[in-house]
Formats: sequence, structure tokens, C-alpha cells
Amino acid sequence: MAEIVLRGRRYPALFDLQNVKELQEHFGDLKVVAEKLNDPEEAAYIIWLLVREGVELDNEEHHLDNEAPSLAVVKKLISFADLQGGLVASVEEAFMEFYGKNGSGRQALQAMRTMLSESGLMTPQSGTLTATES
Repeated sequence: MAEIVLRGRRYPALFDLQNVKELQEHFGDLKVVAEKLNDPEEAAYIIWLLVREGVELDNEEHHLDNEAPSLAVVKKLISFADLQGGLVASVEEAFMEFYGKNGSGRQALQAMRTMLSESGLMTPQSGTLTATES
């Protein structure tokens, strides 16, 4: 599992379908996620989603009962050095782990569209996640 480090604290990070759904609800369009990492408030939200899902899966896999930090705590933990350092790479790593291979940000966006299409979910022009009829 990918890992996010905030002020020296290590957290498991997971990009999953729940993240896709919440990011679409929050941003309206997944194509803006990469650029939103440049905004500290939005970066904190994205990091929080990844950490929350990562902690949840880590708990399930290892029979743990850890609690993910709240969004407010993540906002406090993120430092300028974190934003300038490896956070973007960690987010990209979490996505590429989800997708299953290494690639560029452009490839990641295309992979996300492909994954959504093949999973029965799609992102129409409105940017809202919808289920397709089977």
C-alpha cells in the first residue's frame, strides 16, 4: 500500500472507488484533481481521503483498530515542506497502485476514465459519477 508522510508521521494511503465517488462529488470533475493538489485546502482534503481509506483497509487486513486523523488534524499536520516534497508523488503512487502500473499524470487520468467505464460507472460531461444500465 502507498504511504503518505506528514511531519514525519507515516500513514497508509489508498485510492479506491469510494475516493473516486467523493472526489467527483467534491470537485464535480476528476480532471481537476491533479491541479487541486496545488491548493493547500484541497490538497488536505485529497490527502485525508487517501489516509482515511488506507487506515480502514490496514485495519481490516491486520485486525487493527487504528483511527484515521480527521480532516482538521490532516490540515494541521501538512507543512509547507510536505506540500513542496513528496505529497504529490505519494498521491500519484496511491492512484497508480490502484490502477496497477506506473505512468504519468495524463495516463493516470486516462486510466481513471477507463476504469470507471469498465466498472459500469462513467463520468459524463456533467462530471457526475453515474451507474450505467446493464
